[in-house]
Amino acid sequence: MVKVKVTRNFQVTIPEEVRKKVTLAEGDIVDIEPFGPEQIILKRIIPLEELEGAWANDSAVDNAMEEVDKLWKNWKIPKKSV
Repeated sequence: MVKVKVTRNFQVTIPEEVRKKVTLAEGDIVDIEPFGPEQIILKRIIPLEELEGAWANDSAVDNAMEEVDKLWKNWKIPKKSV
């Protein structure tokens, strides 16, 4: 656990060891949310561009996407009853 001080403007500095562990860099976007009365969660937002090709060699994902494609092609919109 790393302790940091909240400044007068409610800012905190994320220590280097934490930044490296989550690969946080200058300009990255983070999400912050309360977690109970005394805790917060800070999450790095991963831009969509960084995810491109992340599952490129995963056959399970390919199989799942093929199944979704088949279901989508066979999906019929239910008729509205009057």
